Amino acid sequence: MSKILVIVGGGTRHIESFAQEAKDLNVSLLTASFSDLEYLTEDEKVVLKVKGEDIASFNVVYIRLVGKRYEEVSLLVNYCKQHKVRVVDRVFEREDLIRIPIPKSIEAKLFIEAGVPVPKTYFGKLSSIKEKAPKIFGYPFVIKGTTGKQGHAVWSPRNEKELDELYEKLREFKKKKQMNFIAQEFTKSSQRSRIFVVGGKTLAGITRPTRWRRRFIDKINGKFPEGKREQLNPIPEDEAKLAVKAASALQIDIGGVDVLRVDKTGELFVLEVNSAPRWESVKQDTGLNVEREIIKFLAEF
Repeated sequence: MSKILVIVGGGTRHIESFAQEAKDLNVSLLTASFSDLEYLTEDEKVVLKVKGEDIASFNVVYIRLVGKRYEEVSLLVNYCKQHKVRVVDRVFEREDLIRIPIPKSIEAKLFIEAGVPVPKTYFGKLSSIKEKAPKIFGYPFVIKGTTGKQGHAVWSPRNEKELDELYEKLREFKKKKQMNFIAQEFTKSSQRSRIFVVGGKTLAGITRPTRWRRRFIDKINGKFPEGKREQLNPIPEDEAKLAVKAASALQIDIGGVDVLRVDKTGELFVLEVNSAPRWESVKQDTGLNVEREIIKFLAEF
C-alpha cells in the first residue's frame, strides 16, 4: 500500500483535511511541516526524518506549499532523489530551477518553448520596461512582478502619465521586495478560466471576470454587465487541452491553470499555472472533493 507524505511550509492546520480523506480511503498518509524535518549525522550516513519517520519509507512526497523554506525543500528533494521517492510536483526535481513557484519570467519562456500561447512578453530591467514596453505593446499594457503572489503585483498603465506615476512606485517596490518585472500585451478577455489539473487530467473548471474588463466591454442599458462566477460545465475542450499542456510544460502535477479567451477572436492564452492553487472556489462552485482526488492520484505511486 502506498505511503504518502503531505508537507507544507508553516502550520499544518489547512492540510489536516488530507488526513481525514486518506482515512476514509484506507490510505496511509502523514501531514507535516518543513519545521518537522531533522537528521543526525552518524555511522557515515544521514537519515532524514519527519516526525520520527524516515523519508525513504514513503512512496511519494507531495510538497503542498513552500513559502520561504528553500533550504528545507532542497534537503528534502535531494534525499528523495537518493532514495527513489517520487516528489510531487515533478518540477521540484528539475536541476535548472532553483526557486518554486517558478518566476513568471522563466514561466513565460518555458511556455513559448513548449508551444503554449502566452500574451506577448518583454523581460528586462525596470527602466527598460518603462522605455520599451509602450513601443512594443502600445497602451494599455500590463506589468507584473516576476515573483508576486497570484493576483498581486500586477498593474496596467493606460497612458504615459500613468506609466510615469507607476514607475516611481515600482522603483520603491523593487527596493523593498527585491523583485524583477515583466511587461505583457493587454489581452481583451472579459472572463478568466481557472482549470484544475491533477496528473495530466482536468478535474474541474470555474470562470471569473477579469480585472480590467470594463475598459473594453460594452454597456447594456447604460450599465456594465456583471461577470460570470460559476462552474465551467463542461470545460471547453480546447481550454482543457491547453491547460494540460501548460501544466506539463512546467512539470506541474497538481495545479490551477488560468486561461484567457479573447472576446472577439476566441484566441486562447495561458496566463499562469499556480503550483499551489487555492481550491475553495473550485470546491464551492463544482462540489469537487479536491483532497480526495489528490490522494487518489498520489496513491497510484
